[in-house]
Amino acid sequence: MLPFCFKHFHCKSHFATRITALAAHLKPKPTQVISLISLSQLAISVSANAILSASSSQVIAGNAPQVVALSSADKHGFTVNGVFYSEENGTLKSGEVKEFDGNLTLNDFKVATYTPTNLDRVKNYRDIDGDNADPSQPFKVESTYYWWYDNSGRRITGDDKKKIIGCGSGFSMPLKLIIETKVKAYSEYGIPNESKQINLSKSYQIAAKSELCYAKPNSAIIYPEHQWGKLGDNPNLNYRMYWNSPDGRTRSKGGGGYTQDYVPDYGFKAVTSVSGGRNFPTTGFPGAKFQLVMAGAQTDYRYQIINNPGGGASIDENGMVKLTSKPMGTVTVKAILKRNPSVSYDYSFNPTSVWTIPQGDIKGVYDTAVKRCGGSNNVVGRYELTNAPFTSIDDDPVIFWGGILTRAIDGSLFSEWGFINQKAYPDSQWRGGVYWTRDRSSYSTRQYHIYADSGHVGEGDDSWNNYIACKG
Repeated sequence: MLPFCFKHFHCKSHFATRITALAAHLKPKPTQVISLISLSQLAISVSANAILSASSSQVIAGNAPQVVALSSADKHGFTVNGVFYSEENGTLKSGEVKEFDGNLTLNDFKVATYTPTNLDRVKNYRDIDGDNADPSQPFKVESTYYWWYDNSGRRITGDDKKKIIGCGSGFSMPLKLIIETKVKAYSEYGIPNESKQINLSKSYQIAAKSELCYAKPNSAIIYPEHQWGKLGDNPNLNYRMYWNSPDGRTRSKGGGGYTQDYVPDYGFKAVTSVSGGRNFPTTGFPGAKFQLVMAGAQTDYRYQIINNPGGGASIDENGMVKLTSKPMGTVTVKAILKRNPSVSYDYSFNPTSVWTIPQGDIKGVYDTAVKRCGGSNNVVGRYELTNAPFTSIDDDPVIFWGGILTRAIDGSLFSEWGFINQKAYPDSQWRGGVYWTRDRSSYSTRQYHIYADSGHVGEGDDSWNNYIACKG
């Protein structure tokens, strides 16, 4: 019995040899020879035709298929708030920066998984031998990967992807999103039937909408753990206050907390809502410092002072404003977006409602403060330093012992500038401790004094030794 080799083309020469040998041994009649020769020729012919046909069910030895990328990578994209963005649908362009709401986090950008349906078996497939794409699996697409980078080239990972991209994020704009997946093509027949793997990669530039967000007192930078206080509740500790307590954000009968215009870790809003139209600061002192907090990175902007009456204000490349002397009126600073200089923001403030000159290490009795300041009227007043409440110990021991300031733009210096000492404001003459005021207590003949860290109001005899701050 002859082996049947029509389904295996490498057998075709063996098959013909066996046919010829059989014919010779049998010595057939002429009609038999003709039949056997015809059968041999037919077998060879069928075998050859099968080899040449790329549309048959046979395996073809030749060239590997190829993935034709064209613009397939343009289908990479992401969804934000239910809207899909990609270059393919015209919502993004590779060479342009797309701006988004600064309150979004990077985790809000949902990168789409690239699938084989994004590829066309006609447009994205090629085989120079003419073999068609495998109908069951023309393409194999691996997992979709993506990476975020800021404009300085720093990769953004971990908890940073949970941060909002706008105000105070510190992300240098524009951000770069790289999306990538690997693809192979498969032919219906042939050896090999698998293409080389190619990368479909796409980069998009994304930025938070530019914005001047906050004015941040330097104490919030130096002492972020001491931004606002909560009234204490332990009489055995004289109602000692708590710092940055989550349940102490609103003002109580004893003060504490902050208004709607203060945002923890960022400072006072650039556009206020409950401060009577005033911007921080309305008070000041030599060495006062605050930072304009911008959307993105501080270095995405250029800063300049466009109105500086008296010349006492300056601003550096990070948006840090410094006061060296009392301005003669309203100061205006400008932040200009570097990538688009036509976009700029002005911020105006007048810190002259209470201008205070602390006297450094000098301490003394109340009379020393009066002489140092050139009269009692020139010693700073209680309400010029703090908005903390005060009452007698008989009326309310909680307030008497524990009353503290509320962070607000209201013309009281400690309430605006926060936790005060020389570390908080290195170029100033403030010291951590207790300061005299010119005001007598409403409940005794003693003098009010104020704690520089918490704004707490106390009473003291004129013979006590306290720090001194004068009106400027």
